[in-house]
Amino acid sequence: MLHENFSATETESEATSSARRRWSFLLLGIFTSIYAGFIGLCAFAYQWFSTLTFHGIPAPVWYGLGLIFLALAIAGLYGHLTRASKIP
Repeated sequence: MLHENFSATETESEATSSARRRWSFLLLGIFTSIYAGFIGLCAFAYQWFSTLTFHGIPAPVWYGLGLIFLALAIAGLYGHLTRASKIP
């Protein structure tokens, strides 16, 4: 989670580091809230949640797969948003 320079030869401004930090916390918050919804459904409404199916596969499986793909999409979005050429 630290976005500081690793060596003295790297040149990254404090503004760039700060922007990366802000994006990381925002995207982490989004993913964490969606993941918390999954955990909440599994913990408190599992009987109902597990009866929902789509093409014969239970909803928790689809939700779990969706979380995996969402994590990959968020990682790609973070990389795109924090490219050095895009940050002032």
